[in-house]
Amino acid sequence: MSLRLLLALTLCAGFAAPAHARTRADGVYVVAAVQRLHATEPAYSYDHLRRILDAVMPDVVVLEVRPEEAAERKDTPGRPEYPNVVWPWLADHPAPVISMEPGGKTFAEMTGAAGARFEAFGKEKPAAAAYMASLRKSLSAALQAHWNHPADAHDRVTADLVRAEALAQAELGGKAFETSQAEWDGFMVERTREAIAAHPGKRILVLASYRNLAAFREGLKGEARLVDMEPWLRETVR
Repeated sequence: MSLRLLLALTLCAGFAAPAHARTRADGVYVVAAVQRLHATEPAYSYDHLRRILDAVMPDVVVLEVRPEEAAERKDTPGRPEYPNVVWPWLADHPAPVISMEPGGKTFAEMTGAAGARFEAFGKEKPAAAAYMASLRKSLSAALQAHWNHPADAHDRVTADLVRAEALAQAELGGKAFETSQAEWDGFMVERTREAIAAHPGKRILVLASYRNLAAFREGLKGEARLVDMEPWLRETVR
């Protein structure tokens, strides 16, 4: 075999390297799941999410679940990606799981207050509540029309549309909606910060939602190990 041919084969082998070969050994990967939309979005299906987990192959996972859900691998209402992808994947690839949601009394207090706020909004402003439900459906349709790749769920267009919905809700329902969401997101971001600090040199996957991805980006700003997910996904996930 000639030296030129050997070099060509070596280069080809390099370009064909598996996705995990391009993954940082100590990176923090904040991945936005699209929850129930995975089931109807061919550009970001459950299989795509599974491929992302395979590509990152995390040493530690930080999940948007309660401690008891993580411990018992429970179904997670509103987040079907867990029973469909995450729990089966972890069964095959055991890794430490850190739950970012509160549990027990704290969870009950925070969700109880939010639930009461939504109930009051529906009763006091039924037209506004109906509009918000319609807007949510329209935005989901617009996002799915925009998404052509998992990276698109991490881009500026998605962030802007999600923010527009939040601003509309705050305008119609009052600033309390925005404040309570910020408190909830702040709790999860702080748990994520703690997990990152506790696992130096590890590959950490943080599974957030496309709806609160901006909170994680802002809260983790300056984290040296943070991977820029949009370009990484475009390069890695086919």
